[in-house]
Order: sequence, then structure tokens, then C-alpha cells
Amino acid sequence: MPTSIQAAAALVLSLLPGALYIWSVERMAGRWGVALSDRLFRFVGTSAVFHAVAAPATYLLWRSQWLSVRNGDPVTWWLWLAPLAYVLLSLAAGTAIGWGSRNGRGWARAFTGPDPAPRAWDYLFQGGRDGWIRLRLKSGSWIGGAFATTESGLKSYTAGYPEPQDVFLATAADIDPETGEFLFDEDGAPRLRTGGVLVRWEEVEYLEFIDA
Repeated sequence: MPTSIQAAAALVLSLLPGALYIWSVERMAGRWGVALSDRLFRFVGTSAVFHAVAAPATYLLWRSQWLSVRNGDPVTWWLWLAPLAYVLLSLAAGTAIGWGSRNGRGWARAFTGPDPAPRAWDYLFQGGRDGWIRLRLKSGSWIGGAFATTESGLKSYTAGYPEPQDVFLATAADIDPETGEFLFDEDGAPRLRTGGVLVRWEEVEYLEFIDA
């Protein structure tokens, strides 16, 4: 194999843990760093941490198995577990930290920093909290509903960075279109409509989120 191809393969393998880790984090928490330079630094930095942690095991494998690999001799069966661990540990770490960041776990900030969300929009809706939303549109009308999951399993949803901001309310509520006040039934509960409502942020002048 030419030296240039070997060097390229070695570079890809060295960056693979960081790439798998970042992919797993973003799969859970959202793409909060999409610039090429930012992503490259994360790949390199995370890969360096993984390789530093795995250095003792890497040395033991090299010392005990490298001659057999180079000479084409049979190797111990557990050596085949090394590539699997190389991939799975990166995926597991990224998934755990992405889940912790998405759900606002304090320990996750040790890995992501104190304020990982790039926009207030992403910070507000991370963690899947339930609540009520009132929106005043630029047309002057008010609409709103429940940011929650319906009994049928339909979930409210917001677009995450870097996609254009929009919000889907799985259950719309009756609101006075002029004052923005929720309308209630005889039991004092908000009057709900059948169906949800999808709103683009560019149509919104004001948003209020009320914790359930």
C-alpha cells in the first residue's frame, strides 16, 4: 500500500472516535456547531481525548499482538473486539452526553460547556418541556395552544439550529384573537380545538411560553 494511502487511512482512523462522538451528540441534542472549522476542531479535540484515555490499552495491544499482525500469524480472538470497542465507546459516550445536554442534566455541562445552545430558541425548547404557548402574529392576531404530546401520541415540535425556526403545536387552543387571553370552559380548563397549528417564526411578533 502506498505511503500516502497509509497516511490518509491513519488520519481517518485517528479522527473516527471524534466524528462518531460528535455525530452521536448531535443526533440527540441537535446540530449546534455546523461550521467546518468548528466541527474539525471538535473532531480533533475529542479524538485526542479518546486516544489519550485508550493509550494504555493501545500500547498493550501493540506490544502483544503487533508482531503477529505484521507477520500474518494467527492472533488472539479477543483482538477482534478492539475495533468494536473503538466504535461503540465513542457512540455510547456521545449518545449519553447528547441525552444529558438535551434534558438539561448538570453533569453534561462538564463536557458541552455551560451554554451549549446557540440560540435562545434552542435553549427554551431543549429537553421537551411541556407548556402553553401564546403567539402574537405580525398581522396582529393571537393564536396559541399546548406544547405537549396528545393522547394519540402526536408531539409538539420545534425546528433546531441551523434550520429556519418554526413551531408545531399538537393541540391548538381557543384564544381571544384581539387580547390574546385563553378562553376557558365551565371547568376552568382551556378550551382545546381539534388538530394542531404550525407557525413559522418569521410570522411571529411575540411568543410567550408558560410552563405546564
